[in-house]
Amino acid sequence: MTPPTGRRFQLPFIFRGKRLFSASLRLAVHEAALADVLGGQARELTTQALPVGLDGQLLSGVVDQGWRTCTVLDDRIAYVLSRDVWHYLAWTGCYDRFLEGRFTAKSRESFARDEARFIETFGVAEGRGLDLRIYRSPAEMAEFLRHAALVGGSADGASLARAAAQGTAHGFVLFAKGVPAAYLCLEANGEALQYACAGERPDYRQWSAGSIVHLQAFQRLFADVRYRFVDFRPGDNEVKRQFANGSLRSAVVLQVPRTLRNRVLLGLHAMLQRASGNERCAAEVSDEVRTLLASRA
Repeated sequence: MTPPTGRRFQLPFIFRGKRLFSASLRLAVHEAALADVLGGQARELTTQALPVGLDGQLLSGVVDQGWRTCTVLDDRIAYVLSRDVWHYLAWTGCYDRFLEGRFTAKSRESFARDEARFIETFGVAEGRGLDLRIYRSPAEMAEFLRHAALVGGSADGASLARAAAQGTAHGFVLFAKGVPAAYLCLEANGEALQYACAGERPDYRQWSAGSIVHLQAFQRLFADVRYRFVDFRPGDNEVKRQFANGSLRSAVVLQVPRTLRNRVLLGLHAMLQRASGNERCAAEVSDEVRTLLASRA
């Protein structure tokens, strides 16, 4: 018989800033897609049968329905590891309609002025337009990463190289007279374009380079009828709030069989988390979840 597959997850137990130990769990991992979440299909994840031969399952990106941190059900314990805001951009038919629906007339005029000012100051000689370059192939993405390193940010080279090899990467770099000023990369996943990374050089922030590269990318990508969403993924920041036109509350949920051992283990984890009175436990849990999800690629 083939042994069940699973991913190793280290649940950290932290007290007063110190990691006491970790509980090693072998889990099935299910990450909800944005289209399924918005369509209601992802609700089934929370009620599906627990995997046989594993310690449980981890559900990422499910809608937070106001669950308690630890809920004991008939056959399982559901433990909320983290909660977050999940921002997304739902396409409304055309670029101009998106702008009108998301931004005030004053904001739209400001975007137009920023772009005109950037072109006037840094535009390319031929026609004085924006120097916006697009990267998709593995070789192009290698060049994209070199430019991104000059700008700064958190571009994940291994992840983007994998996306480029699969033909799903869409990288954009905005140049100012040959100098990379801002970049953005999204990865295609079905109908959604998942937000991969972005960066803006601090000395070009006054020129709104980051906003310009985002709007230019959205305008080009949504001309492709295959895509309906930009999936900013759970996590909150200024850029996501600026361009998203929808959001929901999401959670990462650990589900394990209802046993005395698991009740004691998760009860202890919840108690230590409350007693710690700091964010280190939540941060380390989030790091372990990111590592687990990345290992599935």
